[in-house]
Amino acid sequence: MHEPDDELEQQLRRLAADTEPVPAELLGAAVDAFAWRDIDAELAELTYDSLIDADEASLVRGPPGQRLVSFAAGGLTIDVEVTSAGPGRTVLGQIAPPQRATVDIRHPGDTVTVEADELGRFRSGTLPPGPASLRLRPPPGDDGPAIVTDWISL
Repeated sequence: MHEPDDELEQQLRRLAADTEPVPAELLGAAVDAFAWRDIDAELAELTYDSLIDADEASLVRGPPGQRLVSFAAGGLTIDVEVTSAGPGRTVLGQIAPPQRATVDIRHPGDTVTVEADELGRFRSGTLPPGPASLRLRPPPGDDGPAIVTDWISL
């Protein structure tokens, strides 16, 4: 679009919002409907979390500032390593059995999408600390369901 078109669009949006605002009930229904977009996705179960497994052997497995988490769903395992990177976090993951997938790292306000290679490996850039969830989508042509993990704290 051109800048004059953008300005006109913004003016029309403001005019519509002032004269006939969207009812709060409708906005709530839209948010609720959006939550159902992954209804066919398979929920991955948390099988390991280094923050919960605090036996002595787990304390020597990794450096401070590192968290290991594993999820399982439908014969698939997703191993995730969360590492502190200054004020942010990075996510390094492995899908087993190895396979390509699109991985959406969802956190409040944004979704970061990365690709898992043929060995099932994926890595994020720096992410903000806080809650996050993964959504694995099969590559195009594969009709398998998406897999969604529980929310964890980065």
